[in-house]
Formats: sequence, structure tokens, C-alpha cells
Amino acid sequence: MEVQVRHRDDIGHEHLVPARALRGLPVEEWPVLHEQRAYKGRKSKVRQWWSSTTKKDISCRSAEHACAAMFLDRDPHIAYLAAPCLQIEWQDGPDSGVVHPAFMARTVDKQQLLYLYSPSGTEPDAHEVTAAREAASEAGWQVDVALAPGGQLRRNVYLVSQFRHDECADDRARSLLLEVFARPLSVAEAADAADLLPEHGRAYSWHLLWTGELTTHWEQPLTPDSLVWAAGAAA
Repeated sequence: MEVQVRHRDDIGHEHLVPARALRGLPVEEWPVLHEQRAYKGRKSKVRQWWSSTTKKDISCRSAEHACAAMFLDRDPHIAYLAAPCLQIEWQDGPDSGVVHPAFMARTVDKQQLLYLYSPSGTEPDAHEVTAAREAASEAGWQVDVALAPGGQLRRNVYLVSQFRHDECADDRARSLLLEVFARPLSVAEAADAADLLPEHGRAYSWHLLWTGELTTHWEQPLTPDSLVWAAGAAA
């Protein structure tokens, strides 16, 4: 299989190059190749996900795609997350096609990641997976599949994601709450124990659940009365 990668430079010009030409380059920070746009007859709505990792919007092709972004945004191993800045064009004998990655990312260990995505839990197309792995092998990336778990876990993570923004973070409150949550308490009780205003204490607690510094029984409905504790502490 032969693969090439199409990308856009800083002034908007497109280039088609061998994947090996991109080894070591910060492709995840490059301009988006194809902006997601609404148009008449489109089957899914364009969604914007504000990433707490990069402090930028990520344009997503559907609600499911945005949910996948949400879970990646919360992953502590991801240091940079972006909409796809490239596409992979492949040819295998008489067959050819294009791979549109879901996301590009970089881990805290500087490993570049290309994420594929298939909605509703279906497996990505086999040709696309092969082409993505071939390009990744040449460019020094890793390939993974972006997942969007459903059920109660998704509902809970979506709830705490509403508090991912910087205004819900406070260093003093963080120190107080991590001390208070050394043993399991409800979010409502913790605000009182930390001597915080109820609305502020809850917002700061939800934020720490988003960052993973606090945890809970994620498969159970999350309410102000749910037990929450510092990650690593005994439940």
C-alpha cells in the first residue's frame, strides 16, 4: 500500500507529501485541513468542543464526535488535542481511498497520536486502519481509536465537563477540597466542611471531578448527594 499525506501550511496552501517527510514535525499544531461547516442536507450538526487541554475550540462533525473529544480532553495523558490537520490518501493496486482522522494529539511524553473514529461502536474500515498505520509508521506517530462511552458514565462526565473552564478552578479551594475529600463525602457536605459558599464549593468540586483529582462511583447517577473522594483514597 502506498500512502501520502495532504496538509495545509500557515498561509493556506495545500501540500501532498510522503508521510515520512512529516517525521518529527508538530503536525498536531498545524491549521485544520477541512473546516466542519453546516450545509443544507447535512445529516449531522457541526459541534464545537472547547478543549480544557489547549484552551481552543475543536470543530466536530457530530454530537458523537464531540463526545469522543470530551473523553480525550479529560485524559491526563493528552497534552495537546486538535481537530485533524491532515488526511491520508492511499492506493493499493486498483483500490484507493482517503482517511479523515478524527483528531490529532500529543501526549505528555511527546508521542504524537492520530485518532480514528467510528460512530455507534462500529469498527473503523479495515483499509483506513491499514493506511493510517502505514502512514503513522513512516511519520513516527501512533494510531488509536477515539471512543465515546455511553450510558451513565457519559452522562456523568458530560455533567462535570460543564465545569471544565478556568473560572471553576481555584488553587485555594482545590487545596481545601482535596484535604476534605481525603475521606468520602457528598459534594454538598464538602462545601460546608471546606467553609466555601455552597454554589462555589460545588462548582470547584465538579471541576476537580473533571480533572480526575476527585473521583466517585462513575456508573451511578452523579448528584450533590453522591459520595466523592480524592483519587487514590480508599472509598
